[in-house]
Amino acid sequence: MSEKKEKKALRRFNLRTNRKLRLGTTATVLTIVVIAAVMVFNMIVGILYDRFPLTLDLTADSTYTLSEESREVAKKVTQNLEILVFMNETTFSAPTTGSEDANVILRQFYRFTQDYNTLSNGHVTVKYLDMEADPTLATKYKEYEVSSGSILFRTADQYRVISIDDLYTEEMDSTTYSYVYSSLVEQKLASTVNAVCGGKTVTLTFLTGHDENEQVITAMKKLYELNGYTTNTLNLASAAEIDPTTEAMIIVGPATDYSIEEITRLRAWLNNDTKLNRDLMVMCNYLGECPNLYDFLKNDYGITVTDNLIVETDSNNYLQMMGDLIPLTAVQDTDLTKDFADEKVMMPYTLEIKTAFGTDTDAESVTNYSMIEFPESAKLIPQSSLEEGADAERLDAAAYPVIGMAYAKELRQTSEHAGETNVIVSGSYLFPITSSLVQYKNEALTLEPMRTICSLGDTVVISAMDLSTVTLSYSVADARAIQIVMIAVPLILVVISVVVFLKRRHL
Repeated sequence: MSEKKEKKALRRFNLRTNRKLRLGTTATVLTIVVIAAVMVFNMIVGILYDRFPLTLDLTADSTYTLSEESREVAKKVTQNLEILVFMNETTFSAPTTGSEDANVILRQFYRFTQDYNTLSNGHVTVKYLDMEADPTLATKYKEYEVSSGSILFRTADQYRVISIDDLYTEEMDSTTYSYVYSSLVEQKLASTVNAVCGGKTVTLTFLTGHDENEQVITAMKKLYELNGYTTNTLNLASAAEIDPTTEAMIIVGPATDYSIEEITRLRAWLNNDTKLNRDLMVMCNYLGECPNLYDFLKNDYGITVTDNLIVETDSNNYLQMMGDLIPLTAVQDTDLTKDFADEKVMMPYTLEIKTAFGTDTDAESVTNYSMIEFPESAKLIPQSSLEEGADAERLDAAAYPVIGMAYAKELRQTSEHAGETNVIVSGSYLFPITSSLVQYKNEALTLEPMRTICSLGDTVVISAMDLSTVTLSYSVADARAIQIVMIAVPLILVVISVVVFLKRRHL
């Protein structure tokens, strides 16, 4: 080979070698950069997750997402609050109970408490203490009377203890003979945090001893307790005294009348030594006979309970359930119902209510307001027509709209004190047990008026979550985003691999 050809071949070899070195160096640098970027990215994500834990909730009912009401409760925590859970942390973070419903409840608690920590800017902290692994914890926290399964909420000056059993309810389904679970995690967290961090706790007393409807009382107590109230029962005829912490009393569908002596005690309690600031809700039983109770409401508060049952004749204004036609009507805009005014409620077996003290009355201290009204399609059936063998004659009301629920507000101003008492009278005692139908505002009608008259402006109102409806699903937008990620990432990796392969093939 001539010297000229050798030099030319050497140049080609050197160029090829230099090219390989350059490309190899570039590939090495790119690999190092990518690895470093991935490591930095993971570190940043880890730091952000510790500070702002995020989860992708793909459940149809946002099972693992706090409601806006709960988020507001968490954001308002400005003092340090410890949540001490006396169980192993793994029980909540990775539950294996054998029941998916139970696993959902435990995971909810774990995720929601993390959210409380984030939303409260670190004021809410959570710590898991395993009593089985460390028996000395029972002695250390003896003053709180905790045991395995207890959950302690405490600040510097207040505390409250709940149990893991308080995080759910279970009921037997009569058709499938299986248990239906409802999660109470969100309510319990919100109401307990609100109470321990300075929220006002109200005691509601249910009056008994007059053949009241126990089913409705049980349902109402459950609903109120879930929303942070304390409840108890009292028989005015036999009880020596009324709990001094009671701010409101509730009478649920009595079938027999109150005695004059009981009415006297009730009146004295409402008067509160002229200071007022006591409240009463009376829910009437259309089959009850309570002349003493109704005379008290009429004479003292201007609200008359008639013996006329309200029925609807317009099919747009009633709902047929198990053979009954349950009237539907809109809520009036009052101080007690303004947050859900014009929404529909179910009012089964409602007696007509009449009011006497309006804004033009001479009565200076008491004013009446109608909360539930029925249009001209509503007719009246006198109780006498309900007797056996009698035809249920449907009559026009003397005036429309027909009132089915009203309240009286009594104000009293002295040089030393300003007081206010509210007395709510409902012609139906059954409306609270229809609250499971979320398209109607019966639950709000049960909770909101009491929240307002008891001055609980910051109280959270949350419904129980039926776990039988919890399914893993996601919206079209979620599906599209997931599809893009699942397709785009592998595709990008394939393209990069092909380019690298082709480049290196020609080296």
